[in-house]
Amino acid sequence: MALFVMIASPISAREVDRAEVAEVFNSEVEQERRVYCRDTQVFTLADGIETRACVDWRAQVRTRLIRSYAALDGPEVDTDANLDLARTCFDLAVASQNDPYRAELNEELFLAGARAQFGLCARARGLQRSDEYSLRIYETGVWLGGR
Repeated sequence: MALFVMIASPISAREVDRAEVAEVFNSEVEQERRVYCRDTQVFTLADGIETRACVDWRAQVRTRLIRSYAALDGPEVDTDANLDLARTCFDLAVASQNDPYRAELNEELFLAGARAQFGLCARARGLQRSDEYSLRIYETGVWLGGR
């Protein structure tokens, strides 16, 4: 039974490096807007009545942004020199595919080109355990603006 568990367990990997490769506004999420009073002050009116009024209005707009990252996954344990080499090859692979004039990110094309460049760099520079490194793309959403 213990042998089965060891065989079924996946080889563990960790994110070794990442680079942002695209940003796009999330068109499915509306902007959030709010106006609020940041500070109030008590005033005495001409008729002697005290009242509190806003003296510092603020307006905020938040927009949902989707950021795409290319990630390099590698073995849990590797030598520092090999990790540095893998990161260098990753940087070259990402740079080879980052077009500042593209309208949108095509993940399949980006990954195909980046993987090819990573493989060329790994072979040319003698990256050890190169078969244990992989590239992927993932997205994360963030809010831009106040709150």
